Amino acid sequence: MKVLIVDDEEHVREAIELSVDWGHYGIDQRLLASNGAEALELLREHRPEVMFCDMSMPRMDGTELLQRIREENENVQVIVISGHDDFRYTQAAIRAFGIDYLLKPFRRADLEKALEKAISVWEEKESLRSGLRESAYRMKQVDAMLEEQRLAGYLRGEIAYHDGIRPWFRKWCDTEQLWVALMLPRNQLEIINRRFDGDAELYAFAVSNIVDEVLHSCRVWSFCRLDAYQWVLLIGADSQGADGSMFQLYVRRISAAWERTFGLTVFTGLCEEKTIVKDLPGALGSARVALLKSPVLPGSAAPSGPAPRLSEQQQLLEAALQSGNRSYAAELIQSFVRSVRQRGALTLKELQAYTLEANLMLDRAGGHDPAGRELPGLQLPLWINDLEEWGRLLLQQWWRLMEESGSEGGGSRGVEAMREYMNGHYYEDISLSSLSERFHFSPQYISKKFKEMYNTTVVTYLTELRMEKAASLLSHTEMTVHDIAQRVGYGDENYFGKVFKKHTGFSPLQYRKQRPQQEAHI
Repeated sequence: MKVLIVDDEEHVREAIELSVDWGHYGIDQRLLASNGAEALELLREHRPEVMFCDMSMPRMDGTELLQRIREENENVQVIVISGHDDFRYTQAAIRAFGIDYLLKPFRRADLEKALEKAISVWEEKESLRSGLRESAYRMKQVDAMLEEQRLAGYLRGEIAYHDGIRPWFRKWCDTEQLWVALMLPRNQLEIINRRFDGDAELYAFAVSNIVDEVLHSCRVWSFCRLDAYQWVLLIGADSQGADGSMFQLYVRRISAAWERTFGLTVFTGLCEEKTIVKDLPGALGSARVALLKSPVLPGSAAPSGPAPRLSEQQQLLEAALQSGNRSYAAELIQSFVRSVRQRGALTLKELQAYTLEANLMLDRAGGHDPAGRELPGLQLPLWINDLEEWGRLLLQQWWRLMEESGSEGGGSRGVEAMREYMNGHYYEDISLSSLSERFHFSPQYISKKFKEMYNTTVVTYLTELRMEKAASLLSHTEMTVHDIAQRVGYGDENYFGKVFKKHTGFSPLQYRKQRPQQEAHI
């Protein structure tokens, strides 16, 4: 959090700055201004949460500053400090949503009390604003989802182009020609887990939001998901002179913005010719052909030798399945991935061929449980485009086959070990996938077995553990909220605050003020 101290007397600014243990209140930046004009510039640039403000100042006094704050709707809580016990100043402070009105000379206790109140009110307002923003976002999301589903259904060939849907297309497309691109995120699972805390829908909203920002000057465009991996971008050929080179420039700008904003990288396939709405599915096929030529491995070295054949590992993998030997299955699949990487070249089309081969092997090896029922979700996704992720998912599926056939290999002891691991490493980036890789069980098995043994989910257990540690640090140390968030495994202080409040009913600072009384809430 940030605080702004505005007073034309330097000794008063210093007195306020030195009177408060700012770290105790989670404030890590203090800004100073000698008049209202300087303060207004700092407000616009830094957006502090709290402002201490004198009323009698040169250039722009406190009354004018508070009026400007109100007009510009600045989100700052104001504490007025003045040497004049004048009701008109009090009125100005109230109109600007002031928190308190302190007279010089002030006492440290009064200053801290006013600061605590200001922070509390700011947090309550921020929580309300977040709720309203979330509500508006959800409504917008529902409308956009319906439109996206209709377009995606048409592009997938599920909806035919007929008189009934032509009016819908004309709402955004008229009859003009379109450029088509198929975009395939490469590291989206990592981004969803690391940057969006596992919220795939929030990730999708952020991705679409960036497209909206890049294409704001285009008259006609649309962006939608075909499935969990593929995204389609359409831009009108007459949108702001969008010829072929301009269309490619837009695609590059979107890709660069994604990578710059949250590290997302993509493969892209472009249809080289313009098309019309009626012929979109065919144009999408052309874009897909171009996409499949993308190199999965870095560099452009020529392949050294023939491509390894996954089917040559089938008998050995089935032997590992029969014996329940998890380590042997891991060694076989990891060895195959290494041989593919060492060959030096791999296109997306070649990786898809391996995916089809792997899915056929999984079916043959036992895509049914002992009762003869089909196992859901056993197939690898066709559009997976990272070799390491491909190997991890394939291995997890073989482990899953072992678990479904009864070869748990010390499952209960393994889950106990996972729980102990989380107790000692709660501050690290832990997910079902990372636990699977470390302990040689499928994510599905871990989730099911953990719930059976501890009557909670892995995510809930980890969250409760982190909140318990955070509550202890808030109660028994003077660490800032930012440092505590980092210490218990949250890179984003604001997200940590939301999780903590949802779990305890209090913001971190409110909890710290309650100390002994509220510790029982965890």
